[in-house]
Amino acid sequence: MDQSIINGMQHLQLTKEEEESISISTTCRSDLLEECALSLFGRLFADRHQNMRALKSTLRLAWKMGSDLRIVDVGKNILQFKFNSRYQMEWVERNGPWNFDNNLLFLCRWTKGLSFNNISFTHSPFWIQIWGLPFESMSEEVGRDLGSKIGEYIETDKRSWLSEQTKFMRIHVDLPINKPLRRGGNIINSNGEKYWVSFKYERLPCFCFQCGILRHDEKHCTVFPSNFKAPRQYGDWLRANGSPKNGPEKVRKFNSNGVEE
Repeated sequence: MDQSIINGMQHLQLTKEEEESISISTTCRSDLLEECALSLFGRLFADRHQNMRALKSTLRLAWKMGSDLRIVDVGKNILQFKFNSRYQMEWVERNGPWNFDNNLLFLCRWTKGLSFNNISFTHSPFWIQIWGLPFESMSEEVGRDLGSKIGEYIETDKRSWLSEQTKFMRIHVDLPINKPLRRGGNIINSNGEKYWVSFKYERLPCFCFQCGILRHDEKHCTVFPSNFKAPRQYGDWLRANGSPKNGPEKVRKFNSNGVEE
């Protein structure tokens, strides 16, 4: 609901009928619960108006689901993505983040009691490449240690040390979007030796080269004025080029049960 409407309602005097609480049924239809459980809710954060029809069309192509995917506008520029299976939904989550016109599409799962009035988008998952890590530290445990310091740790890509490349390790982390991107960090091993490791972000959308925060560029930065002349603290070097894919790229087809064929 628009904030001006909320502020205006605070001064309203309710009638006797309006003050009465309305009891609703606690019994939920199983089909509605299943539909919600197989849904993601998303919102595109952009500095200017976006073509929502083009967004929906682009996502259908990117996710290669076609009519398997139902997209519903639920208000406040929030979309509900209804999938046929948990596999489809988790594939979209794991292969994100997803961008449209270089703007980040925030996604979150359904939880009981969720509505467009109380939904919030505070985190977004990213695959992060860790560069400069000692070879003996290429492990899931180290990935968890690093990920938990950056945000909410999700997983470590074990191919980082099982494949033919060991230049970097990949970790999947849910990042807080109201904080600057971390460019790297010092790690200390059991011998007390300190190493600097650099972070590179896969599919990194628009972000500010001055304050390092997602969702806006330098022109729309509220932390530093547009005429701020200090050297940039962030840049395109935070983007991971030629990011490895999470599996082979192919046309994805699903059967009537939502299982990939």
